[in-house]
Amino acid sequence: MRKVILLGVVLTGFIYALPFVSGEMEIPYQDAMAQDSRSDDAESTVTAQGSGTSIMVQIDGTPQQMELEDYVAGVVAAEVPPTFPPEALKAQAVAARTYAAYKLASGRPEAHREADVCDDYHHCAAYIDLAAEASGRWGNGAETYQNAILEAVRSTAGEIVLYEDKPIIAVFSAAAAEKTESSADVWGNDVPYLQTVDSPGGEACPKYKGEAHFTAEEFRAIMAKALPAAKLDGTPDTWFTASERSAAGGIKTATVGGVKVSGTDLRQAFGLNSTNFTLRADKDSITFLTTGYGHGVGLSQYGAKYMAEQGKTYQEILTHYYTGTSIKPLSSATNS
Repeated sequence: MRKVILLGVVLTGFIYALPFVSGEMEIPYQDAMAQDSRSDDAESTVTAQGSGTSIMVQIDGTPQQMELEDYVAGVVAAEVPPTFPPEALKAQAVAARTYAAYKLASGRPEAHREADVCDDYHHCAAYIDLAAEASGRWGNGAETYQNAILEAVRSTAGEIVLYEDKPIIAVFSAAAAEKTESSADVWGNDVPYLQTVDSPGGEACPKYKGEAHFTAEEFRAIMAKALPAAKLDGTPDTWFTASERSAAGGIKTATVGGVKVSGTDLRQAFGLNSTNFTLRADKDSITFLTTGYGHGVGLSQYGAKYMAEQGKTYQEILTHYYTGTSIKPLSSATNS
């Protein structure tokens, strides 16, 4: 696991989850139905059958201790629609639990020294208090949706994804394009279980296709802060002169105004849905046309939805997206 600790630092600005998301981790689910009561019995079932592990979570800047399984339920509720198939919800639950286990094993970061994880999806994973927020989010469907999430957590309680008997950095995003990105192509660190794999079904994500339009002056202003060395003379249709794509189709690097910049940095600077983009430029403006939503590394949430609809189990989904891994109880993990 020490081999990939550096990636945990690199991920700080981009995770979870994703977008400049959400949700990149990533699509917050909203429902306009009227309010209804939640199921207290279902909530207590998860707590009673949890792994016995506690975790300190920084919520709105305040550290709070809770059962790991309750935290996992809150992440699932914040990260994916509760209408996803059961096996997709289970896959998300195991991924969330695994990422938390990795954080517990790695030690608390400088960003929140008093907590193991936080509720900021840019840094850790999105999180909500499921019991408190279910009615406000899902109205008359609150009990049904809450129970679906809690069942996914309860039925996978204590299970995590391991590589060489260590918890993995179980990153995820909303929707990869046709293939997931490798960690090396997005963050520069090659991690054996974060490789490029096929990922069908992403087009079901509402933000799978996107556009981001900028006038010439808007583009110059953003680049002046993000890449001041770039020379943006002339018209926008002359500013991009070269690019390199990953095996999954994302932009690894592009030359803008004579300066090479990573696709990840461009995505961050311009708030793009993904690094998988093409350009439409003329004399007055530039438009990014994106495919996919999120960083595209690891589990694709809409890919998991598609695989579950095709009859795949959560174990099959997870071992597909995390190459060469296995799913075992948290107690079987080693931290060395």
